[in-house]
Amino acid sequence: MVTDVNQKPGQEAVRQIPAGLKPFWEQTVREFVSLSEAPIDPPMQERHRIYSLLLMAIIFDQWNGNKYGDTGDYGQWRADQLLVDSPNIYRGGTYQGHNIAALAVDAEGRVIDYEFNHNDLFDSSVEHAESRLVRRVFALNQIYDPWELDPRNERHKSGPPERQRRRMFATAVTERAERATAREPEVVASGYATLLSDVTVYTSLESCAQCTGIMCLASVKEVIYLQPDDGQFLIGNIMRRATKAQSMGFTSPRPIAGEEIGFEFYRDLAAGNEDFTERVAREPFHTDGVKTARKPSVTSFLCTDSAYQVFERASSRLGESSLEYPDFCPDRPPSALTNRKVLAEAMDFRAYVKSVGNRGTSHRV
Repeated sequence: MVTDVNQKPGQEAVRQIPAGLKPFWEQTVREFVSLSEAPIDPPMQERHRIYSLLLMAIIFDQWNGNKYGDTGDYGQWRADQLLVDSPNIYRGGTYQGHNIAALAVDAEGRVIDYEFNHNDLFDSSVEHAESRLVRRVFALNQIYDPWELDPRNERHKSGPPERQRRRMFATAVTERAERATAREPEVVASGYATLLSDVTVYTSLESCAQCTGIMCLASVKEVIYLQPDDGQFLIGNIMRRATKAQSMGFTSPRPIAGEEIGFEFYRDLAAGNEDFTERVAREPFHTDGVKTARKPSVTSFLCTDSAYQVFERASSRLGESSLEYPDFCPDRPPSALTNRKVLAEAMDFRAYVKSVGNRGTSHRV
């Protein structure tokens, strides 16, 4: 009999070790969190970098560092964000949530939608970007409201492309729908379980347990994060390893760090946060005469001039991108965009988001 995970000497085992954890039970923590995944080819890395730059550009365009309000003293951490001739008043206005966002891309290489962290807006600690985005994409599939059909998108004022009239996005749902028409029982029964199985989520900060769990249940293919967050203790790696080892029908998305796709700004953000963490106790992030904030929070770092400047450089790079593999496209689906078209798609989507001017979903829910 397998030893119970909580069994004490002399007690009979009640609960056995979960099947998904058995292969790792005697391993070290280091072994358990280490992933063994196929390396990403350079042309696909380039593709991922385009979407990553797009995500950082969206955050930069909607930047708000006023975590503790637009008045008070953020010291040298936000000196560049002060309003001219207005001592201790900072750009950005009302703080709705942290400078963290996520972007969903379908199998063709087309942007589905984006979402921001909106903790402050909803006065809640669970309104994270990835979990909001997953719920958003499921809703989009139900209400059929793709961004390319919006009249504010100049490129399509003459009428939406035929592809968008037919379906909202080209993920596994397309194949599933065709097969379901033929009444294949296992496909009909799967329903929403396979809807996002070809979707890649890009997130600006490594995912927490909540978001990892939601993406796992949604069957998201992979999640690419642009900044590490040590406070999340590699939960994405843990979930990936544990779910791949069981046969319950769902697997946590493959977590891919920005450095795996050659994303230079990954190290810039990591180094900036490390510097902030080391110095903030001596140089408070904010004070208003009543309360002084000295906590080395990554969300505070994402308000600073240091973070702002990294996002600014990344947003500029999107428009200056020089492609090494412009004609590359994945083997499937046959309708997949080339990297050249992916870049055009990214530029279009950024222009659309700027025209909407919303820090969060630009659609009806």
